[in-house]
Amino acid sequence: MFERLYLRLRNLAYKNRFRIKAGNTLDLPVSAQRQMKKITVKLGGRNNRLIVGEGVQLTHCEIRIDGQDNLIEIGPRVRFSAGKIYVRDTSGQHIRIGEDTTVEDAYLLVDEAASIDIGRECMLSFDIQIRTGDSHSILDMHSGERLNPSRDVRIGDRVWIGRDVQLLKGTVLQPESVVGACSVVSRAFDEGNCVVAGVPARVVRQGIRWDRAKL
Repeated sequence: MFERLYLRLRNLAYKNRFRIKAGNTLDLPVSAQRQMKKITVKLGGRNNRLIVGEGVQLTHCEIRIDGQDNLIEIGPRVRFSAGKIYVRDTSGQHIRIGEDTTVEDAYLLVDEAASIDIGRECMLSFDIQIRTGDSHSILDMHSGERLNPSRDVRIGDRVWIGRDVQLLKGTVLQPESVVGACSVVSRAFDEGNCVVAGVPARVVRQGIRWDRAKL
């Protein structure tokens, strides 16, 4: 009883807001609730789920799900410091963030038939965009066929993404990759332990690993 009262007062003090439509599921452990600040969670549609792991730190961000049968799963001890995590107007898609990953500021968007997977122990800097689609259609003028369908984005374990990077539909990054600041990534890379950078991004260095510490 006292725990519930404390959490309710804490949500008021830190401006945390929850709007959960009936038929959707929010799995939010107390260890994560105790660290939330300025969070907005909106679960609309039907049969959608938000699963937050133990020890997650969420601050200054908005999480929205609508459509149906969609999932956002944030693994244990993730720190997401600012941004947006959206799954909108789609069915059966997901965004998954692996355990111990840190995000300074990112906008993650799934709004078509594709998903985003981010591995364990990744490090994402500021002003990052990850999108599975273009939000609008480009069509062949003769056949009417759509030329820019959505595609999954997959980021392996221990990937470091620098500031102001855009990861577009079809991006695949292997473990122990580093993405240089201001890069635009729009294809699948087959090798890890490398640095990719540029517009469009390409491999600029191989045979590397990275560490959070300044050695």
